Amino acid sequence: MNIYTYDFELQTMTTMFMNCMSDIVVKRFNVNKEARDQIKTRIVYAPKQRVLNDLLDKDQNLQLPAISVQVGGIAKDDARVFNKILGTYYTPAGSSSSINDKSPLPVDVTYNVSIMTRYQQDMDQIISHIIPYVNPYFVVSWRTPNRPEHEIRSTVQWNGNVNIQYPIDQTATQVARVVADLSFTFKGWLFQNLTKDANIFTFNASFIKASSMSEYLTNTDINQSSEAIDAVVYNAVPPKPKTIEPYSTTTGKLQQFSVWGEGFERVVNVYLSGAPLAGISTLQNPFSASPVLSSVYAPFLAVKLLSSGWTTDKGNFVTFVMPSADVPGRVDLIIENPNGLGSLVHNVRVNNFNPFSVDSPEYTSFVPYQLPYLSGIQIF
Repeated sequence: MNIYTYDFELQTMTTMFMNCMSDIVVKRFNVNKEARDQIKTRIVYAPKQRVLNDLLDKDQNLQLPAISVQVGGIAKDDARVFNKILGTYYTPAGSSSSINDKSPLPVDVTYNVSIMTRYQQDMDQIISHIIPYVNPYFVVSWRTPNRPEHEIRSTVQWNGNVNIQYPIDQTATQVARVVADLSFTFKGWLFQNLTKDANIFTFNASFIKASSMSEYLTNTDINQSSEAIDAVVYNAVPPKPKTIEPYSTTTGKLQQFSVWGEGFERVVNVYLSGAPLAGISTLQNPFSASPVLSSVYAPFLAVKLLSSGWTTDKGNFVTFVMPSADVPGRVDLIIENPNGLGSLVHNVRVNNFNPFSVDSPEYTSFVPYQLPYLSGIQIF
């Protein structure tokens, strides 16, 4: 237990409770029932007997009226404890660690209140300022010490009794006073210290084929292949262009195309490869500096489009403008990101092997290739 935190919260609840009892004004009347004086009732945190001793002036006269408040006890509120709750986690902006705000302890703090006056009329006024508003309780709004943006609403309940003591046994030298004792229960909370925990990052798992993964559509059920392995990647897959619109054009024409697929979040370059563009194609080897990727992606002949000639949006959509071609034929679209290359020709193909059982309806309707752009963009 952190003593400072505990003390701070208890002092906070005490201060809020005393504020609820402050600013009570007592009026004194003349014989004509006209208010001739207004006296603000002082409120102090101390036991009743201590207050009676401290409020004596030099002539041993009591400076009344006064209200004393003291903590009468603290008890765990079992009605607000259902089970062991670990609390909540949140990550502050710009932090790589999460904060564990542990579940607070619900407590009932009892406050003993003593009202001391010289006249019965003063006592009646003070009591009338307090107990009608505790019906059956009043609510105190405050903030958690660890997360001040969160509001707490605590109820304060009166036990329903006012014990009044009259000056019937005092000697002639003692100053007469009337004392009323009340008890309230503040349903508050005591908080634990915040602790920092390293964040646990969850990575989405994707299954890919162990060999020739470009032979499969990414939406093919992995259970259809017996060669699947559980390679887990997170935002580290090559682009996968799947469909293109339109899928054909004519020679000598600048044509804009729209491509849909996956892995377009971090596109670096867009290439066009094929005989119709052979006259302006050059040798491309984007992963020459990476021994791992260069062993997977060999150099190829293609036209690398200027960055102003293509755009990407939302990670699954790319638009580009194809340069005019001089001869008919087919052109393959190749998209590059830091993790590899994706080819339209390879990604529109599905498994050549029919994975369905012979007697199933899916077996007869299975199509091994996805047309019409199996071999790329058609140029007429």
